[in-house]
Amino acid sequence: MINKFKNCIFLALLICFISCEFLDVSKETAEDLTLEEVFTNADYARRWHAGLFNCITEYSSTGKAQQYDGFSGVWVTMSGETTISGAGFNEMISGFTASTAPFHRWQRLYQIIRDANIFLDNIVPLGGISDRQQLTELDVQRMKAEAKFLIAYSYFSLFELYGPIPILKEAIDPEQSELDFERASVDETIQYIDELLAEVIKSDDLPKTLISNPNSSGNNKYRLSEMVRPTLTAVLALRAKLWVYAASPLFNGEYSESLQVENNDGKKLFSSRDPSKWVKAKTCLEDLFAHCDNYGHKLFTVTDQDGNIDPHASLYELFQNYNDEILWATGKSYWNGPAMEQNTNPRDLYVGYGYLGVSQQSVDAFFMENGLTIDDQNSGYNEDGFVEVVNPMNEDWRVDKNVFSMYSNREPRFYASVGYQGKSWHIQPPGRPDYTLGFAIGEGSSNEASDNPRTGYLPVKFKNRQILFTGDYLKNWARPSILFRLADFYLYYAEVCNEIDPTDPKIIEFLDKVRERAGIPGYHQLAEEGVKDIIGDQILQRDMIRKERKNELFLEGQYFFDERRWLTIDHDPDHSQKVIYGMNMNGHNNENIGESNSFYTRTIVEKRAWRRAMYLYPIPQGEIQKSNLLIQNPLW
Repeated sequence: MINKFKNCIFLALLICFISCEFLDVSKETAEDLTLEEVFTNADYARRWHAGLFNCITEYSSTGKAQQYDGFSGVWVTMSGETTISGAGFNEMISGFTASTAPFHRWQRLYQIIRDANIFLDNIVPLGGISDRQQLTELDVQRMKAEAKFLIAYSYFSLFELYGPIPILKEAIDPEQSELDFERASVDETIQYIDELLAEVIKSDDLPKTLISNPNSSGNNKYRLSEMVRPTLTAVLALRAKLWVYAASPLFNGEYSESLQVENNDGKKLFSSRDPSKWVKAKTCLEDLFAHCDNYGHKLFTVTDQDGNIDPHASLYELFQNYNDEILWATGKSYWNGPAMEQNTNPRDLYVGYGYLGVSQQSVDAFFMENGLTIDDQNSGYNEDGFVEVVNPMNEDWRVDKNVFSMYSNREPRFYASVGYQGKSWHIQPPGRPDYTLGFAIGEGSSNEASDNPRTGYLPVKFKNRQILFTGDYLKNWARPSILFRLADFYLYYAEVCNEIDPTDPKIIEFLDKVRERAGIPGYHQLAEEGVKDIIGDQILQRDMIRKERKNELFLEGQYFFDERRWLTIDHDPDHSQKVIYGMNMNGHNNENIGESNSFYTRTIVEKRAWRRAMYLYPIPQGEIQKSNLLIQNPLW
C-alpha cells in the first residue's frame, strides 16, 4: 500500500521542523495547492492520509541494498545478529557522536505527527453517493482513528529510540516565532501515547481484525490490500508493548545516569523505579489476548496427518503468507522482490551476492533439539568432529555428510534461520546433486571476493524455498513484513509475569506455548523428566525468557531494542555487542578443528564501539543546538 502511494505523495511534507515551506500534497500533481484545496478534494485528502503511513519502521530489513535510515536496513545489524561484507557496519565499529549518529527517526516522525494533526483538523466527508472518490462519514471516522493511531505509533517509535521526547498535541504553524519545545518526562510521554490509544479504542471506529474467517489462512487479496491499515488488534498490541517498555529497566528507573537528566526548569525526565508499571503491562497484555481469543488470532501452526504440530513447516510458512498469528503487518517488505533473496544467496548459486553474515553468538544462542542450551549439562552439544545432518529445509530432507558437529541436533529454528558450512540448499541445483554451502578458502562463498558474509554463515529466515534464479523456477514471492505477531506478545507476557510474581504458572505456560510450536520440549516437561528445572526461580526464568526472545525473534529487528531496555549489554556476555565472532573464513575446510588454519575455529570478525550512552540514541545534535529548551540524553 505504501509503495502504491510513493509516486502520488510528496514524502517530505516539511523540509525541517524549524523552517519549512507551506505544505504541499504532491509536487507531481498539486504543487501550489492550499490546505483548503487539499481537503475539499477526496482524492488529495486520501493521498495525504496515505502519506501518514510513512511513519512505519520495517524492522526486519537488513543489508546494503536498502537505504540505511532509522526506518529500515539497520536494526538487525546494529544488534550484532548479522554482519555486512566490506568494511562492516562502521557506525558500530567506529562508534558515533550526537553529531554523527546516522539512523534517526526524529525529523520524519515529527513531520508526520504534524501532518496527522492537520488531517484531523481538516478532514470532512466529501462527494456525493455517485462520486468515485467519495469520502463517507464512515470513511472519515476510520481515517481519523487511523491518524490518531499513527500519531501514537510515531511517538512510540521516537520513545523506543530516544526515550522521553517533546509532545506536540496540535499542528504547530511553522511560521510562528516560538518553535522551541522541551522534552516531556518518561511518564508524561507514556501517558500521552496511552491516552491516544485509549481514545481510538473507545471510538470503535476501526475494524476489530482483518481476519474474516478464523478458520481460513493465506495471502488473499483482501488481506494484502488492507494489512497495513491498523485494526483494534494493532491498537491493543501497541498499547501492551508501550507498557512493557515503560516497565522495563531502561525506562523504569534502573538506568542510573538517566535519573540526573532534567529540563532547564529542574523537571526530572526519568523517574525512579515503579513496579506497578509491570502490573499495568500485564493488564494490557491480557486485554490483547482476550481480544485475540474472540477474533481468531492464534499461534500459526502446520499439523501433520496425525494432528501433531510440524515445527519445520510451521516456522517456514509463518513468514510466507498473511496468517492468523499476525496482529499487524505491512506489504512493504524488502524481501518482496529478488533483492534480499539474492543478497542472502551463496555467491556460487546462480544469482547470489552472499554478503550478509550471521554472528557466531546468534548461532550459539539457538537451543539443542532437546530444549537445552549448548552450555547446559547433558545437552549433547559438542564440537568434536563431523557427522551426518538431515536438512529439514531441503525439498527432499537431504542428509548432508561431513557437517561440523556444532550444527547437529539443534532446534528447528536454527535450521530455519541459518545457512552453515556443508548445508544443502532448499532446492538442489540442476546438475549439482551434491551442492552444499561453502565458506572456507577455495569454496563458493569464500572471502576471496569482496561479497562474502564474513562470519561463515548466511541468514536463511524469510527466504522462499521455491525460489531458484534459473530456468522455470519461481523467482519472486510477496511476503508480509510482520510488525506485531502473537508469539512476541506471549513472550512479553512471560517476562511481565516473572517480574511481578516468579511463581505465577502463566510464566511457564506462555513460554512453553512458543517452545511447543518451535518443536522443542517445554520447561514443564524438562522439569518432570528431571533434566532442567527453572520453574519459580526468577533469575533463571528471566534468563530463559530472554534467550527465547532472541531465538524466536531472530532477524525480526527486536533484539536491538530488547537488549537496551533490559540494560544487559554491559555485563551479560549473551547480550554483548562489543565483539562479533564467526568461523575462520581465512581457514581451510580440510584442516583440524580449532587450529589457526582451520575454517572450524571461532574468530573475531568485528570489534565494536560500546559505551553506556548507547542505551539511548542521541537526539540529533542539530536540534539541540538550535533549541534553548531541548536537553540531550545522558552521557552524550
